[in-house]
Amino acid sequence: MDFSDLVLDKGGVTPLYRQLTEQIKAAVAQGKLTEGTRLPAIRNLARALGVSPITVTQAYEALATEGIANGQVGRGTFILPRSHQTPVTTEPASKPSSEVAGWQNEITHYLKQPTRLAEISRLMQNAQARWNGEPEDFISLTSGSPTPELFPIARFHQALAQAGQSLQHESELLFQYGPPLGDPTTRNWLATYLHRFGFKADPDEILLTTGSQQALDLIARVFLGPGESILVESPTYPAALDIFEQRGIHWLPIPLDREGLQVEQLARLAERYHPKLLYTIPTAQSPTGQTLSPERRRRVAELSRRYNFLVVEDDTCNEFYYGSDSPAALKSYDSDGHILYIKSFSKLIFPTVRIGCIVASPFLLEKLAEAKQIFDRSTSLPLARAVFKHTSTTAFEREIKIMSTTYRTRRDAFLAALEEELTGTGCSWTYPEAGFSLLLTLPSGLNPAEVHQAAAGRGLGIMPGAVFYPIATEAPASLRLVFSDNPPPRLEEAARRLGQVLRELLRKRSLGRAASNFVAAV
Repeated sequence: MDFSDLVLDKGGVTPLYRQLTEQIKAAVAQGKLTEGTRLPAIRNLARALGVSPITVTQAYEALATEGIANGQVGRGTFILPRSHQTPVTTEPASKPSSEVAGWQNEITHYLKQPTRLAEISRLMQNAQARWNGEPEDFISLTSGSPTPELFPIARFHQALAQAGQSLQHESELLFQYGPPLGDPTTRNWLATYLHRFGFKADPDEILLTTGSQQALDLIARVFLGPGESILVESPTYPAALDIFEQRGIHWLPIPLDREGLQVEQLARLAERYHPKLLYTIPTAQSPTGQTLSPERRRRVAELSRRYNFLVVEDDTCNEFYYGSDSPAALKSYDSDGHILYIKSFSKLIFPTVRIGCIVASPFLLEKLAEAKQIFDRSTSLPLARAVFKHTSTTAFEREIKIMSTTYRTRRDAFLAALEEELTGTGCSWTYPEAGFSLLLTLPSGLNPAEVHQAAAGRGLGIMPGAVFYPIATEAPASLRLVFSDNPPPRLEEAARRLGQVLRELLRKRSLGRAASNFVAAV
């Protein structure tokens, strides 16, 4: 097949990477691309099609996620056997240009498709659609969300009422657009609350944000430009990857081991590429659940000073550390302002409470506050004050302990069930010291897309690991499994179903290999 013959509609509504993905899938379905065919190098195909290398990278990542192709480090990207592939859809990703009003075709749009979040949504819907049983019998390990039965909704209603009452006595000036950094009362409380993580923050070093994703978006918009290199854990939080990719950055992935990100690899990459920024989740790393050791935290801070790069520490749920004492935040090792600390209350209260913050040195925070004023002036004062009323209580501390105990119990039950059900399958998995999820590595020869499809047929939703990697074509065969929002009996049943799926696929693979050996011998 001559790949230069591919035609992309650069004025159409369907993203270019999606057009390329669908055309390669169609070529596979038509037999023009067969098992083992090597796809062109990213830069070569980009040059031939007149598109950005990022477009080709996104297409190859989508093909990897769907089980059509797989990247092999140092060798390239190859078409997988048909048995590994999910069915190729003949439906267009969106209406072709001819079906859209003419004036819409003339609108230029610059937002890059958020590939990972869109793919996660698609996979979740696909899994549920394949299940033919009762909806309540479907078990999803895909959400990454806190468990709804622990949401303190009634008490938060009280906090909203209390916030309204307290605001009656405030100056009218506070009800205009509010201070650029956000509600002073909430920031004063946060400065005290953050002491538990081992560092001191002045209230004027805290910027309130609309959740952690706005915090990440502000940092990306202010400090990252096209072509700049950023260091990132591999795997990591997919929303952060989608946000950073909007800036046209260059990935420098850092692998993980049991102690977190590998600092020696971090040092080598920093020495060679002089990156602008490191994004890390040192406690409750997503999706592995691992926690960066104190010694490595010290080394990360030291390297940020030596090579002069910013560090973005994303602290989603330090409160849910399952050991005796969680390590001090990476920010506690910051001596000169290289580290920006992000905190969110979405998992500590409930997800629709869109309040978070950035802690940074005054110079960096000033730039971020200026940017936030452009986008939404300031974070909601009544909501911020309600969060203060809700969290500055002994009841909140009790709720956190109950949540942490619940999640630890579920983690322990799930780990025990995996040990019982998957022994002998060749799987391995991370040990989550904190957080809601773990990463399971599949045995050699099994494709995550194939496992996803088979599990869905048994009423089990699981997420292929490729969507959590900055370069999906280099991702190992893995699954992200979430234990936070299911009670132990359902987690045990989920492990049983996963074990059945894996053993059945391994049996088929063994039979296929035996048949091939027989034919070869004959």
